[in-house]
Amino acid sequence: MPNNKWDEDHIENLLRDFPAIKDERPKEEVYKRLKNDHKPKKKPKRWIPMLVAALAFITFGVLLASTLGQNGNDSATDMSGSESSGESADSYSTAIENDGSDDSAATGDSEGTEEAAEAEEADAFTASQEADPFGAASVYDEDLGENTLFKLGMTENALVIPVSFIISEERLQEDFGTVEVDAVELYNRYAAEVDEESLGFDDYHPYSGTITASAQGIEHALPADHDYDMASASMTVYFNSLSASFNEAAEITIVNEAGEPVEFDQVGPLEAINPAVLNVAYYSYAAANGENHLTPGYNMPHENAVEALEAMKSSPSDLYTSLVPPELNYAVTETEGTVTVTFNEAIDFDAFDYEAIIRMIEGMALAADSFSKELVMDNTAAGSWDRFDFTESLPVPVGINVMEFNN
Repeated sequence: MPNNKWDEDHIENLLRDFPAIKDERPKEEVYKRLKNDHKPKKKPKRWIPMLVAALAFITFGVLLASTLGQNGNDSATDMSGSESSGESADSYSTAIENDGSDDSAATGDSEGTEEAAEAEEADAFTASQEADPFGAASVYDEDLGENTLFKLGMTENALVIPVSFIISEERLQEDFGTVEVDAVELYNRYAAEVDEESLGFDDYHPYSGTITASAQGIEHALPADHDYDMASASMTVYFNSLSASFNEAAEITIVNEAGEPVEFDQVGPLEAINPAVLNVAYYSYAAANGENHLTPGYNMPHENAVEALEAMKSSPSDLYTSLVPPELNYAVTETEGTVTVTFNEAIDFDAFDYEAIIRMIEGMALAADSFSKELVMDNTAAGSWDRFDFTESLPVPVGINVMEFNN
């Protein structure tokens, strides 16, 4: 009754108007009934008292509303009517108990069906992962076959996340008539078709201006009204995005429409960019859509590989999280061609979350590779795990954060 305003005295007066209920049956009759009623009652289900209490509360509310609506004029209630109501309540309670039993059986059947469906779904997912090597977060050279990687530097929160798309041999033949396609052709053909926002990123591509191949690598010709130099953050995102999109190019030259080196307001004429990601650690970035992405620590270079892999034990900022589970600890040593991670205790990777371990190993391998070194892991419980053979140096993914090309 949210629209009615009653003070406590008025409600008490109304309640006093309710008739007093008296049982005028002889004591002998009551005793006789109690003596004959010797059958034990069933133990009620735990939720029945709460339901009955709720029904009683609702019934009382309805009676009170009716009484208030009649301004308290009701003054008598027939005793036989009360007894009939009690019998009806008992019948209703019994019906609820019976329905509850049926519901419990139905719930049990439903749960069994759901568990079976979940098991079938898990089996189907496992089968699809085995059949599709691109279902993983990263892809290796031996997985590609005649397929091609299309890489794109996606952005969110002024960060760049390298993303890889697998373009099938059939799609390449259909679009280009060949599978021998370079990064510039892939970008100019597919960048505009990527729905970045549906994947959890900002709408950033394609770049303003034109992307072409040059004798030196990649050339980006910018129009006069571009906004890549609006602030230092926008310049950093632009440069890192170019590096992620064309990481295999020898260099990237940025020019104006006249073909001359472009000038950015805060830095002047731009020199050619080396897109290789060098001397960095790798971390995990949690996008707004909840997906975790492997990403290099752009603009946070380290002096050597030991320092980089040690830095991976912790997060460098609120935007990144460590790839190393907190239970793991290790020491790092470096030789001319390798970086060795030696765990303090023999590590059984099966005791940890599968995805977390995969990302840690791949992130370490990529970090070592950014120093042109190979990764070796020591003091593991088993000689191999998943695709990794710990008796030799570990492979490096050719593409990370693999996603389905949504076109």
